[in-house]
Amino acid sequence: MSATRNNNALKILIGILFLLLLGMGGYTYKFYHELSASKVALSEEKELLKEELSDLLTNYNSEIETNKLLTSELKEARSRIQNLLYRLEQSNSTQSTLQNYRRELAILRDERDALRKKADSLLLENALLVTQKTNAEAAFDESIVERDSLKQQNEALQENLTKGAQLTVSKFRTSGVILRRSGKTVPNDRAGRIDKIEICYTINENVLAAPGIHDFYIQVINPKNNVMGEHVSLAFGENILIYSAYQQINYQNEELQSCVWINPMAEEFDPGIYRINLFENDRLLSNSVVELE
Repeated sequence: MSATRNNNALKILIGILFLLLLGMGGYTYKFYHELSASKVALSEEKELLKEELSDLLTNYNSEIETNKLLTSELKEARSRIQNLLYRLEQSNSTQSTLQNYRRELAILRDERDALRKKADSLLLENALLVTQKTNAEAAFDESIVERDSLKQQNEALQENLTKGAQLTVSKFRTSGVILRRSGKTVPNDRAGRIDKIEICYTINENVLAAPGIHDFYIQVINPKNNVMGEHVSLAFGENILIYSAYQQINYQNEELQSCVWINPMAEEFDPGIYRINLFENDRLLSNSVVELE
């Protein structure tokens, strides 16, 4: 009688163990299937990002071949795309890293659209200047042109020359940097590691511009929408400009490079997107963004 009870208990125990093993096996299979699906999705997302970056790189190569007005800026943008594509190829595929790369891709696309608009505007202005100059020269060569008509054309030409005399900048570059004891700077995009934000730009050669002292103002707006640096307010008529740094530059009609450093408002920089604007007096010359992780 006792042996029968023991046999029944053993059978029940074996049945329970079998059900437990069966349930564990089902859970393991489900977990493995979900993990495999996640890896496949991440791999597909990475390949999609690589394809989009490659397409963007092809667009820039085409723009560089056809657009001679913004060659240096286009090449710098292309270099950033090549660097991002290389980093993507070398990185591990995680949801967090792919999201970061997706954000960087969005910034690069916005930059491409801004460069296209700038190139289109420059081409249109140059074409207009050439047309107006040709018309003015033809008018001067024609003796039958009335004096009032010549005066109006001269005034239009003078207005265009005034616009042509305005300073322009290129190679506008912003990045977080670590400052070594030697004075050398090392670019870095980690908010907790960098010492300063470095802003560099090139004032283009312009034989029509007035030589001498020119005033440049740099405005850096942090992720909390606060102006960093000196935070000085300056009035230009009815307009108020709050700037982060001020530079007096002796311009002699030749290409000139300049850089400035911006310190954090506290012990270190906050992560996020920083917007940088460059002005000559109250005229906006260029702008850019930099994202610190």
